[in-house]
Amino acid sequence: MNNEEYWYWICNIENVWNGTIKKLLEIFKSPKEIYECSECELPRYINSKNFKNHNELIRSIVKSRNEYLIKDSYNKLYKMGICFISIDNDKYPDRLRLIENYPYGIYVKGNISALAKKTVAIVGARNCTTYGKKIAKDIGFELATNGVNVISGLARGIDSAGLWGAVDANGIAGAVLGCGVDICYPRENIELYELIKENGFILSDYPIGTKPLAWQFPLRNRIISGLADIVMVVEARERSGSLITVEYALEQGKDVCAVPGRVGDGLSSGCNRLIKEGAAMVLSANDILHELGINNESNTKFFRKNDIVLEKEIETLYSYVDFIPKNIQQLMNETGMSSSEILRGLIKLQMMNYIEEPSKNYYSRKI
Repeated sequence: MNNEEYWYWICNIENVWNGTIKKLLEIFKSPKEIYECSECELPRYINSKNFKNHNELIRSIVKSRNEYLIKDSYNKLYKMGICFISIDNDKYPDRLRLIENYPYGIYVKGNISALAKKTVAIVGARNCTTYGKKIAKDIGFELATNGVNVISGLARGIDSAGLWGAVDANGIAGAVLGCGVDICYPRENIELYELIKENGFILSDYPIGTKPLAWQFPLRNRIISGLADIVMVVEARERSGSLITVEYALEQGKDVCAVPGRVGDGLSSGCNRLIKEGAAMVLSANDILHELGINNESNTKFFRKNDIVLEKEIETLYSYVDFIPKNIQQLMNETGMSSSEILRGLIKLQMMNYIEEPSKNYYSRKI
């Protein structure tokens, strides 16, 4: 067997996870050495002193040593369009080598070369607002337009909105899964999953066929933050799963930023706390692009609306339209304008591309 096949073997032994592989490699020099160690010799190295379930581990190692099955399984990966990359491979992402508890092997479906590009993780609430979803999608679009990878865990809500933005920009989106790369989870994102593979990548450190079990997802988050240069949070509660990604990012020395939300809004409490504790505040994709050292050629276009002088009545109305959608009644109460004045003004602002109607009779500013 070649070197990658030995790594593939050790990463696919049943019930042998990353921590166990790490301990084995502290004793043996390589997966090949473990493979070639005789059954009678294994107890010398794998015993009760260093492994709790040593007998079970020895049985698993011995049982899995079948060169024909290993090669056959390894070759099937490539027929499925899946690439296995070990820590010993030059294609392994340098960013992941630097994190604690790095995976010894990853499975990638799609554009492997994209792993080396500048990358931003967009994460947040699954049960997000229309506003949050729009912010994530717009920023994802703008980042991808400027050549930045956008990654997340493919969860519903903010995670998938950011990826949709990148896909719509024909940029690179990356999904890091808590299951095998051959399984789309959640299933509702199957269209997005298929589109990502065209320019981007699906990645996991779990073997193919691994089902999406709850305990696997928090651990998966170390890879999301590990691959990212910056982790951005949009809408997160105080105990959001997204904050697990933030914790990993901080441990890894990565930059963390957040989109602010309304005070007292449960979905904004996690983001607002992050900002209070020192995370950078993000008001547009340009804030992130600047941090990455990218000169966004669409800066002028992005902020052009601020340079145009509006009619006084329209300007007053526009000042009350927020990024959080408002209905006509709210705008009447806040501005003191009549419904006909509001409607005329909203139509003009829409025609000028200043505002949009994300849901019926609700209006918000365009980013």
